[in-house]
Amino acid sequence: MATEENSQNKGETTEFAEYQLLLKYMHMLLRYKYRIVIIAILGAGMVFGLSWLIDDRFSAKATVAINISETPGGVKPTDYRGANTMGVIEYDFIIDATQSNERERHLARMESFGFISSFILDQSLLQWLYPKEWNKATKKWKEGFTHDMREAVKAFKSKALYIKVDKKTDLLDIRITAESPTRAAHLANEIVKAFNLYVRELDSEELKNRRIYLELRLSELQNTEVHRSIYRLLEAQLAVESLIFARDNYPLEMIQPATDPLFESYPPRKKWTAFTLIGLVILGFTVVIAIAMISALRRDLKAYADKYDPKPDITPSNLKREEWIDK
Repeated sequence: MATEENSQNKGETTEFAEYQLLLKYMHMLLRYKYRIVIIAILGAGMVFGLSWLIDDRFSAKATVAINISETPGGVKPTDYRGANTMGVIEYDFIIDATQSNERERHLARMESFGFISSFILDQSLLQWLYPKEWNKATKKWKEGFTHDMREAVKAFKSKALYIKVDKKTDLLDIRITAESPTRAAHLANEIVKAFNLYVRELDSEELKNRRIYLELRLSELQNTEVHRSIYRLLEAQLAVESLIFARDNYPLEMIQPATDPLFESYPPRKKWTAFTLIGLVILGFTVVIAIAMISALRRDLKAYADKYDPKPDITPSNLKREEWIDK
C-alpha cells in the first residue's frame, strides 16, 4: 500500500511539474504577444510595400488539343491490301504511320531549341528579352553586347513560357507571361499558330525528300510493276502534302484562345503578405520559447554548479584575521 501511494504521489508531482512548465511557456507567450503581433504586422507591411517596386507581369493561357492518330505506329502489311514487300512500302508511304509516343514528340518539339529560336526571331523578341541592352532611340544594341540565342531560348522558357498537360481532359495549356496583358495574350495565340506552321514545314520537308527519292528510283528502275507502285506512291505523297497544307489545326487545335488577363499574375502581393505575417508570428513565438528555455537552462546550470562544484574561498588568511580583530 505504501508503495502504491508513493507511486501515485510521484505521478501527481510529475504531472504538476509539467503543468507548471506549460503555464510558464504560456505566460511568456502572453507576455510578449503584442510585441510579436506588432512586429509581424510591420514586417508584412514592409513586404507589401516593397512588392510594389517589382514590375507587374500578366499571364495569358491558350488551351489546345493535340490532333494525332489514335492508332499506334508500326508497319502492318496485313492491314493493307498488298501482302508483299511493295505493299509494306506503300503502306508506310501512304498511311504515314504515327509513332506510339507522338504526343511526347510534339511536346518535346514545342520546347525544343529549333522551334523556340525561330519563334523568338519571327516575333522579334530579342529586344523584349533584353530591354536593358536595347537602345530604343537608335534601335541598336548597346556597345559590347552580343546576344546568344542559347541564352535567349533559356530566358524565354524560364520567364515567359509554361506548358502543362491537363491529366483529366488531356488538353494542353500554353501560358505566356509578359509585362502587359495584350502582349501575353498575343504571344500565347501566336505560339500555337507558329508551332503548327513549324510542324507543317517539317512534314513538308520530309515529303519532299521522299518524293525526290521516289523520282530518283523511278529513273533508275525499268520494271513496269515497280513503276506503277512508284506512281501510286507519288500520287499518295501529293495527297498527303495537300492535306497537310489544307489543315489549319494540325497538330494543335485551338480550343480556348488566350484573352487579355484582368489581373497580374506576378508578384503575388497578397500571398507574400499573408505568408510573411504568419511566418513572423510563428517565428516570434519560437524565439520567445527558445529564450525561456535557454534562460531556464542557464539558471539550472548555475544552480547545479553552485551545489556540486562550489567556488573555493581564496580570501587571504591575514585579511580574515584583520576583519576578526576589527569586529
